[in-house]
Amino acid sequence: MENASNLQRAIWTFLGYMLVGPLFGGLAIAAILGLAPPFGLGALLPADVPHTGEVAIAAFVWSIIPAAVASLIAVPLVAWRGQLGTLEAAVAGVVGFAVGAIATELPLRDYFMQLAFLAGLVSIAVRQALAAGSIIKT
Repeated sequence: MENASNLQRAIWTFLGYMLVGPLFGGLAIAAILGLAPPFGLGALLPADVPHTGEVAIAAFVWSIIPAAVASLIAVPLVAWRGQLGTLEAAVAGVVGFAVGAIATELPLRDYFMQLAFLAGLVSIAVRQALAAGSIIKT
């Protein structure tokens, strides 16, 4: 994609955030729920968490709204410059999560800050995937 226009890069960025973002979000939640008990961190999780698969799929489906908001922040930057910074990606993820949590009633309000931080990390992971695929300039 070295000869791609910034508009083409922006379209791929939108697709990356809408498809890869929810996948990474669901995988991150599944990893946290699966790895917390073996590392002795099970007490930090809510007591009434359903099975890991159910929560991961619910996170995948719910994260479509934050991914859409994050892409609305990231796409204009990529269309303008052809690149997206790491800090900009993190901000897009956190803002997207915040808007999604406010628009829908997020059930785990006590974990809002931790989940917002995770959303920022997921957004950075999407940015890294786009950079690794040479979709955005680094």
